[in-house]
Amino acid sequence: MLLIKALRVFYFMQVRENGEKMFHNRLAARFLVLLAVVLGGFVFSYAADVDLEKIVVTPYRYGESLGDVPASVSVIDSDQIALSGASTTVGLLSDLSGVVVRDWTGNGSKATVDIRGFGEQAAMNVLVLVNGRRVNEIDLSGVSWTQIPLDQIERIEVLKGGFGSVLYGDNAVSGVVNIITKRGSDKPISVELTGEYGSYSMNKEGINLGGTKNKLNYFFSYSNNATNGYRNNSYFKGTNFYTNLDYLLEPTNTNLRFTQGYSKSEYGLPGALSSADLAKFNRRYSAYGDDHAKDTDYNFGLGFDQPTGDFGKFSFDTSLRRRQTFSNFIGANGGWNPIVKSHINTIGFNPKYVLNKSIFLLENKAILGMDFYRYDFNSDTFDLSVIKQSDNYVRKISQALYFQDEIALTQKFTLAGGYRYEDIKYDFNYNDYSVYYPNPSVDSKVSLKSTAYNVGLTYKYDQGNIYINHSKGFRSPATDEYFVYGVFNPELKQQDSKNYEIGLHHKFCEFLDISVSGYIMNLKNELYYNPASYTNENYDKTRHQGVEAGFNFKLPLRIRLNGSYTFDQAVFKDGEYKGKDIPMVPAHKFNFGLMHFFNDFLSCGVSFDYMSSRRFINDEANKWPSLKQILTLGVKLAFEKDGYKISGGINNLFNEKYYDYGVCNSTSGAVNYYPASGRNFFIKVSKKF
Repeated sequence: MLLIKALRVFYFMQVRENGEKMFHNRLAARFLVLLAVVLGGFVFSYAADVDLEKIVVTPYRYGESLGDVPASVSVIDSDQIALSGASTTVGLLSDLSGVVVRDWTGNGSKATVDIRGFGEQAAMNVLVLVNGRRVNEIDLSGVSWTQIPLDQIERIEVLKGGFGSVLYGDNAVSGVVNIITKRGSDKPISVELTGEYGSYSMNKEGINLGGTKNKLNYFFSYSNNATNGYRNNSYFKGTNFYTNLDYLLEPTNTNLRFTQGYSKSEYGLPGALSSADLAKFNRRYSAYGDDHAKDTDYNFGLGFDQPTGDFGKFSFDTSLRRRQTFSNFIGANGGWNPIVKSHINTIGFNPKYVLNKSIFLLENKAILGMDFYRYDFNSDTFDLSVIKQSDNYVRKISQALYFQDEIALTQKFTLAGGYRYEDIKYDFNYNDYSVYYPNPSVDSKVSLKSTAYNVGLTYKYDQGNIYINHSKGFRSPATDEYFVYGVFNPELKQQDSKNYEIGLHHKFCEFLDISVSGYIMNLKNELYYNPASYTNENYDKTRHQGVEAGFNFKLPLRIRLNGSYTFDQAVFKDGEYKGKDIPMVPAHKFNFGLMHFFNDFLSCGVSFDYMSSRRFINDEANKWPSLKQILTLGVKLAFEKDGYKISGGINNLFNEKYYDYGVCNSTSGAVNYYPASGRNFFIKVSKKF
């Protein structure tokens, strides 16, 4: 009853953007529907348990018990993926505390994952890995999330905060998302057929083939994905093929591995809608019906692990990636060099040695490694007549050495610490062929020296653990942050951050566990785009601070209650905007779900998601009204038995009209909106043989 009363208060007393409270008749009606659904047994959530014995890889680049990690880590495993109802990889992340997902294209192709409140620049402050391989680009194009279909994913590990900067370096300022793909089953052969269908002509079909034979483990995956999208010109078409091979060589016990990935996609770019567009048309309208983009991505990985007796293991990985993109912004750019063709080639070498040897009778693990990446970026722009207007070549080379040590001081206390040195070099070559007002050619080099460190202490007890950490991280400018409208700015500085975090995982009993963490992140020279000067600049000082909490409660009658809450305050500490909020960062985010298992095969549920208002992009001065709060509900039904998995549900049950993303004119206050999807349904079917 207390829970129901709390929900009633939350629904009836919503806070307006001007701070006044009001009674919402519409929300009251929705609450009654929610209550009826809950009482009927519909329950759904996939928040992770506090399982301190779970093995995670991301915090150390080797397997370690979660209970010994002095940082906030969330794990979404294969069972939670199956129960989630998510259709995209980023959809899995949206319910995690401290994480906000924004999808400005409406089809998942260019979504942004924001950890701990970076707003517009979130994509450049979150490092995304696939099996430890970097997939962030060196420009502002962002991560192509659709190249990693859900059917290929075994689990996702999310390391929040800057603790991962020592092991991963650039871009890991606010967190690391490591997507770990599937391997073959223990059987000689296993086949899985998958299909998904839903609103807006969404359809996905795939096949997974894998197994183990003698010393070979193999996994192959192929899938097609298509949708018309919620809005006009928000279509998406994609094809993916993935290979994962492992072979054990005896008698040396050398493990050889090979991975291959191919993805090809084409998608619409519906663009923003002005207030006038919304008044004249509707939320599904697109003012840019011809804008679109194409991506083709190839990647290969080859590596091995070599045990070295009682001392540990030596590993070596090399990777090759080639990405081609084509963008047509005829409508959005108004004819100003609207066609862009780009190629990015990436080569990586990543040797490391893990030493597992006691020191002075204390258990000790240490990792020493090197990261080398070379990026070759070519980009050409064309006018409407497809006449070349400029070309831009950039080579970026980063070389880093890192060391991190983990030592068990006692059975309860574990101390970890590490250091990283990274050398980053850019070589720019730019030519402008415009007939009118060409920009000067550029032939220049930029060199940056970067360091990161971390130190953390974990106290592990019978019911949980307590941890504290401090770390330093950095972010180098993206290649196109040095250029705005062809003007080169070599004075742009790299961004540095210092992080402080304390957290608790506690299991009160067999039925209830919680996790809580608090953090402060101070940044110097945070990178951003200044709409007043039309250039990328560095803020003086900013601060990100907040609290993240989650709980998991197993109730009688096979009912399970989960929830997470995030408080995030991102503000300017100095300069022109001192004391103002950083745009596009919600102060509050809340996820709540109930799950009920009728038996071992059938479950159903409801999820509740809330996000408070956010300042529009470009409103650093906080002088204009905010983007309104978001409140959505979803329901789902799932069945699993004898290799069959069938699930279906409805997202945004009450057809809430909201916006993930919005941009305003800092002078006039005129706003542009990116509408989010309305009510939609889905059904998933899979069969494993």
